[in-house]
Amino acid sequence: MGRIDVVLAVLKYAKPDLKLDVKNSFDDRLRLQKYVFIMEKLGLNLGYSFSEYLRGPYSPDLAMDYYSNADIVKDLKTTHELTDKEREVAEKMKIIVDLSPGELEALSYLLLKGWLCDNDALVNVGFYKPHLTTEEIKKAIDVGKRTFGCI
Repeated sequence: MGRIDVVLAVLKYAKPDLKLDVKNSFDDRLRLQKYVFIMEKLGLNLGYSFSEYLRGPYSPDLAMDYYSNADIVKDLKTTHELTDKEREVAEKMKIIVDLSPGELEALSYLLLKGWLCDNDALVNVGFYKPHLTTEEIKKAIDVGKRTFGCI
């Protein structure tokens, strides 16, 4: 089992009024999958492994955790106290939690493939994810570069 308590605490810090109705909303499940993948990429070890799936990175273990804890996930109920590292990630997540599901899918896919800083990132994501708009991909690239930086 992963660290769903840490996930909820980070999200609560980043956006206290965030609601994630994982029982009834595909978009909320997608958003949570992408949030956790991005938190892992920001350096938190949350205990979830991800593989490439139709809509980007996906963790079956995370899905099991949020389905079995759907009521606490919905309102981000947790008593976990953030460590300094977790708080640092939560600060960076403040911009991430406001992304649309499409923008989150684009950003997580860019990170999964290692394309965030490539000159042809827009073209590559557009090719493999034709259902995403150019605007969604551009916003994901912009937020990703501001959050992760490029070497």
